[in-house]
Amino acid sequence: MSKYALAKEAIAQAMAGAERTGIGQDDVLLALIVSAVADYQKLAGKAATRSALRYELDNLGGDIDTVFLRSR
Repeated sequence: MSKYALAKEAIAQAMAGAERTGIGQDDVLLALIVSAVADYQKLAGKAATRSALRYELDNLGGDIDTVFLRSR
């Protein structure tokens, strides 16, 4: 199983939990982002976290498909 498949599985489980408990899916996704960023910073450090987030934010809805360039 790939790292992205594992992440998608975790997101699907969180979305199912949101539906069961009546918590908004957007709130659950935000909580996942906040939690993942905090945990990633503990593992990779502040600079790597900032760099990864900047890269992802810079490519949100962009016109150029850069997915094939990602090393993650």
